[in-house]
Amino acid sequence: MASQGNSLSERISRWHVLVSNLQDGIATVPHVADDLKELQGLLGQARALESEQEDLRSQLRKATTNLRGLGKQGDAVRGRLGASLRGKLGFSDETLIKFGFKPRPTIRRGKSKSAPATQAPTAPESKAVVAAPAAPNAT
Repeated sequence: MASQGNSLSERISRWHVLVSNLQDGIATVPHVADDLKELQGLLGQARALESEQEDLRSQLRKATTNLRGLGKQGDAVRGRLGASLRGKLGFSDETLIKFGFKPRPTIRRGKSKSAPATQAPTAPESKAVVAAPAAPNAT
């Protein structure tokens, strides 16, 4: 028995204990009969609502399972449509954006360096560098 907690289920359990134990000894305290009857009615309503709440939880679980299944089916159909549109329009066509698909980015590579466009300016000549004399061959 929950004699301490404040959760609704613990409070309803305390109501049940009070009602079931007080029904046997109502003859000793007849002045609480009206309150006991009211608490019995509240207890019945609370039990009915708890039962309804469990039914709704069960329905929620079923609906969630169904919704996840529909999500998987929808994703599969969307994938097929996307593949078909990419096949028809091309992978990098910007029209895909209109349908919610990302076009493949165009790869931009740097210019090749095989043919320079302009000749690099030459630096002014300063002092000439004197080459070191070659070492004599010892043959």
